[in-house]
Parts: sequence; structure tokens; C-alpha cells
Amino acid sequence: MADLPQDPTGSQDLAPRVARLEAQVAWLLQQAQAGAPAPAAPMPVRPQPRPVPVPAAPRKELSPVVWIAGIGAAIFLFGAIFFFRWAIQQGWVGAELRFILGLLAGGAISAFAARLLLGDSRRLGVALLLAGLGTLQFTFRAGAMAYHFYPAALGLAAAALVTLLAGGLAARGRSGGALTVALASGLAAPLVFSQGGHHEVALAIYLAVLMAAALAVPYLARAGGAWHGARWTALVGVWLLLLPACAEVLKADAGLLALILVLHLALAGLWAWLPGREETPGTPTVLWLVASILGTTYGWLLWKRLDLAPETFALPVLAVAALNLALVKPLRERMASRRADWGLLALAAGHLALAVPVALAWRWVGPLWGAFALGLAWASLKAEDSEFSEEATALRWLAAALALLTTLRWAFHGLDGLFFHNRVMTPFLNPAFAEGALASAAWWMLTRRGGPLGLVSFLALEVVANVTLAFEAARLVQRLQAPASPGWAPSRAASITMTLVWALSGAWQWMRGLGQRDTARRALMIAGYAWMGIASLKLIVSDLDRADTPLRALAFLGVGGIGMAAAILANRQRSGEVS
Repeated sequence: MADLPQDPTGSQDLAPRVARLEAQVAWLLQQAQAGAPAPAAPMPVRPQPRPVPVPAAPRKELSPVVWIAGIGAAIFLFGAIFFFRWAIQQGWVGAELRFILGLLAGGAISAFAARLLLGDSRRLGVALLLAGLGTLQFTFRAGAMAYHFYPAALGLAAAALVTLLAGGLAARGRSGGALTVALASGLAAPLVFSQGGHHEVALAIYLAVLMAAALAVPYLARAGGAWHGARWTALVGVWLLLLPACAEVLKADAGLLALILVLHLALAGLWAWLPGREETPGTPTVLWLVASILGTTYGWLLWKRLDLAPETFALPVLAVAALNLALVKPLRERMASRRADWGLLALAAGHLALAVPVALAWRWVGPLWGAFALGLAWASLKAEDSEFSEEATALRWLAAALALLTTLRWAFHGLDGLFFHNRVMTPFLNPAFAEGALASAAWWMLTRRGGPLGLVSFLALEVVANVTLAFEAARLVQRLQAPASPGWAPSRAASITMTLVWALSGAWQWMRGLGQRDTARRALMIAGYAWMGIASLKLIVSDLDRADTPLRALAFLGVGGIGMAAAILANRQRSGEVS
């Protein structure tokens, strides 16, 4: 191979070119490094502080000492009674000595209880105060009723004085339990010193003085809004004692007792809304609801005792309704919220509804109860929007109680008069339908919160609503028949109408349940199956025997068509959801 010719100048030109290229690359690298930002230093990681666990609020539990003291106090009272009885039988001590020993024992126990109440052992002091007041009251009764040292009225006055001192002790120690014990002693005194006869006015005056004196305790203590035991004891105890007084009062004293009853209603309102100048009272709406309803009921007893026209009782009922409306604004300021609005409005609406049956006819009392129940159920739902859940719960249970009363009246009176011999009640314009419709609406509202009460409300709603609709449809069909079928039983067409209504209701609930979830789906579908089953059973067992061929065809076509239509619509609904 021949050697290639070499360029003598090539190697000399290549070296400077490479040197220039290396210099240019070095310069570019320097420029690039100078323009790039310097890497940031890593931030030091600060250790996160561990969350400090918040100690849970200590639960207020009764210590074993308090339990033992309470049980021991009760045992001591029984022991004192048995001891004095045994001492009397043995003749060891005379009446005077027994009386003095009772005063000394009761006074010593009460004094020691006062020392504990004003110290650091309030609950133990309350338990011993019960024993001391009980011993003193037993001694006062023995001095008046057994030993005849003084008249019974003086013994009642002594018991009332001791109760007043106990109330002052409760105010000094800011103890709601002590006030509850004092109220129990004061309420038991009229029963202990009772000698029979008509003393209803004196009893009502005594109870009014007791309520007013006990009401001063929360103001002296600047507390009391959360004293639920004392407030409920005062309200329930006083109105229970007023019941026989209003029922047995003489006609000559009924007017004066009615005026005192108005005073008691005012005191009950003060007990419900005003205690605790430095705190908001608890459950005031429920207390006022109970007092207002009882006041209206007792007023009716006195109204009958005075032989006044029943229709004119609508006037005081309207006055109570106006009072509840007038209380909305001032109580809104007292509670610093709209907490009491719904209960007062429901109570006003209930009294307005009461005035109608009273003024017109008493057979509308069932719809009145239903209106009360519906109003309270509505108020409970509105109250749940706020933070006062205890008010909503209490209103809900009151609504359930009134709805139950309405349902029972509907069951025993409304269904009993389905067909009155040869005439039929006007469809949809009769007390039975009003009772069923209002009770159903109340039960429906009560189902919306779930829980055990919601389940019971759902079952009641199913029975009342379906039976009411079926019976009204039967009344309508029998009304349109010419001539009307005589007797108590519905006609064949009316009976088949009831079957169709139940089948339609079952199919509708079954279809509606398909679009729900969880508990609502299960409840509605079970209800749908149940009512379609009841309709089918009634069709086979009852309607086939009583109907002729055209009616049988109509019944089978109707029930079968409802079932097929429900299945077709449900299938379309599922197909639409899948697509």
C-alpha cells in the first residue's frame, strides 16, 4: 500500500483550534455556573410538639359515703318510728319526754346537716337533712295528732317554719338538693296534718306561699337554673295536691279557688323561666307546657263546679293562648335566643284549637289532641336546629304522648262509629278522619329522628294512615251507592275499596323503598310487602265470599293490576339507574 502524502502544515493548524475550543467551552461553563442559583441549604427540621392530652371533665358520681348516708337516714327514720311505738307500748317514757327527745334528735341531725352543707360535704349534708326534717315533722305530728299538745294547724305552722329555715339553708349553701328536700317536707306537711273536711282554699293558699318562698331561694343563691330536681318537685308536687282540691271544692269556694289557680299558674311560669339570675334555666319550655296544660284542665273542673255554660270556657282558653303569644318576645330576651319560640307557638296553637271544640261540640276533642301532637312534633323539629337538644327531646316525647292519646280515641271511638246504622258519616268531613289524619301527621314527623321512638312512630303511622284512608274511601263508595246499604257493616263495594286502597298503599311504599337506602329502604319495603299481603289475604278470605262475579272480577283485576304496574315501574326505574 502506498503511503499517503502528509500535509506538513496540518498538525500545526489543529493544535491552536483545539486550544480555542477548550477555552470557549471553559468560558461557557463558567457563565452557566455563574447564572444558576446556588442550591438552598436544607431547612432544619423542628420537632413537632406532642399534643397535650386534655383531661376529661370529672364525672359527678355519688360516693359510697353518700349512698350509705342516704340509706342510713331512711333506716333511721323507720327506727325512730318503731322505737317510739315500742316505748309507748312498754310505758317507759311519757308523752312529754318522747316529744322532747324527738325535737332534740331532729334538731341535732338538722344542725349537723347544715354544717356539712355549708362546708365541703354538701351531698352528705342533703342526705342527713332529709333525716332531720323527717324526724321533726314526725315529732310535730305526734304532738298534734297523738298527744294533743296543740292543734293541728299549729303543728302545720311549725313544719312550715322548719321548711322555711331549710330553704334559707339551701340558699346559703347554694344547694339544689337541699331545696328539693325542703320542698318535699313542705309538700308532705298538708298530708301529714290533714284532718279531713273541705279546706281546699286554705290548701291552695298554703301551696302558693310555699311556692313563692321557695322561689326566693334561687334569687338569694344567684343560681338555680340547673336545679332540675327542685324545680320539677315544686311543679309536679304542687299541681298534684291541687288536683283533689279542684275536683272536690264546694261550689261556694270554687270562684275563690279559681283566682288562686291563676296565681299558681303565674308562680309556675316564674319557676320555669326565672330561676338563676346568672345562668340560663334548663328545660323551661317543658315545665311551662306541663303547667299550662294542667292549669287549663283544672280550670275546666272549676268551671263545671260553678255550673257555668261549657261553651263559655272557650274564653279562658283563648286567654291562655294569648298569654303564650305575649310571652314570646320577653322570653326571647330572657333566654337570649329563640329557644322557647317553638314551644310557645305550639302551645298557643293548641289552645286555639281547644277553643273550637269547647265552643262548638265536645266530639271534636280528638282532633284537638291531634292538633296538639302535631304542633309539638313540629316544634321539636324546629328546636333541633339549635343547640338546645334537651328541649327538642322533651317536646318530642310530649308529642308522642298526645299522638298516642289521639290514636287511642280514634281506635275506640272513631272506628266504632264507622257506619251509624242506616246513615253513613260524611266522607273526609268527620271527627274520625280528622283524628286519624292529625295523628298520622304527628307520627310522620316523629319518625324523622329515628331511634326507638322513630320505629314506634313508623309502626303507628302505618296502621293509622292506612286504616284511615281505607275507611274514608269505603265511606265515600258507600255514600255514592243508591240506596245506601243498611246496618253496621260496609257494603261489598266498600269492602273491596278498602282492599284496593291497601294494595295501592303497599305497592307505592314498595316502589318508594327501592329508591331509598339502608334503614328507610328496609322499612318501606317491609311495609309494602305487609300491606300487599294483607290486601291479598282479605281478597281471598273475605271479599270472595261477599261479592258477586262482577265485583270479584273488579277486585282481582284491581289488585293484580296494581301489583303488575308496580313491578313494571320498578323495573323501569332500575333500568334508568343502570343506564
